[in-house]
Amino acid sequence: MAGFFFAVILDSCNPTSPAGLGNCPVGTSDERLTSGGQTRQYEIFVPASYRTGKAFPLVIGFHGQGGSASQFESYSGFSTLASQAGFIAVYPQGAGQISSWDTWAGSQDVQFIRDLTATVEAQCAVDRNRIYAVGHSRGGGMVNRLACDLSDRIAAVGSVSGTYQFGEDCSPGRPVAIVAFHGTDDSDVPYNGIGIADAMPDPYFSIGTPVPQWATAWGERNGCDARPAAIFQQGTVTGQGWKNCRGGANVILYTINGGGHEWPNAVDAARMIWNFFVRHPLAEGESDRVLLIL
Repeated sequence: MAGFFFAVILDSCNPTSPAGLGNCPVGTSDERLTSGGQTRQYEIFVPASYRTGKAFPLVIGFHGQGGSASQFESYSGFSTLASQAGFIAVYPQGAGQISSWDTWAGSQDVQFIRDLTATVEAQCAVDRNRIYAVGHSRGGGMVNRLACDLSDRIAAVGSVSGTYQFGEDCSPGRPVAIVAFHGTDDSDVPYNGIGIADAMPDPYFSIGTPVPQWATAWGERNGCDARPAAIFQQGTVTGQGWKNCRGGANVILYTINGGGHEWPNAVDAARMIWNFFVRHPLAEGESDRVLLIL
């Protein structure tokens, strides 16, 4: 990630979590909490610019299946970005011998994330209108589940090469802004899906939900325009956006022509996701300032 950057300051609603004045050490820490009767692990990164009493946005980052919190922190670049933009990043660890996420409706991992956000709020001053989630691969499927089931807490989500099987079981309590990146040559998550013969005529009953249909479904949930508009072109990457959505909860799909399952290198996905987050708080109002990184 580039060592130099330009920042634009935006106003945002910024209620501080009331208990967030405790032990919130700067840097990366390995932590544990109990959720659903299990001990769960996570890493938290607090930037040097953090100071007690000023509420910071919180970004929750999810690794892919078989990955780890520390791996995702390393390759996604979100801790570096947190230092630049001024937010707290937390990286939960998936459960099981092959670490993964339960992305079904009724997932215990949804409660884990509710418990995790409450724990971080008890330690650090968190802007409750700016809690976001980003994930890669199975982690992208997890943030999709959070958008469906934790919309009262999560302001917006970002997904890279996400797996969205069974994503049709989704009834968010409010429109949720969505940004996603997918490669057309992703062999793990086929861009156009692989249908199952004789399955119900629903695009979500497939191995690898067709990505454009997944994005269109979010546009429909959010009450957006029926047809997306072209909004981005840079090299092999194009972007289409579903606009005029309820609550300003826009949906953007970036397609990487020839891209695979890896974290994108054709564009700075972390920066683009963060800037999308900045524009989509849970609620509008008066407040502190957050940074767009240009």
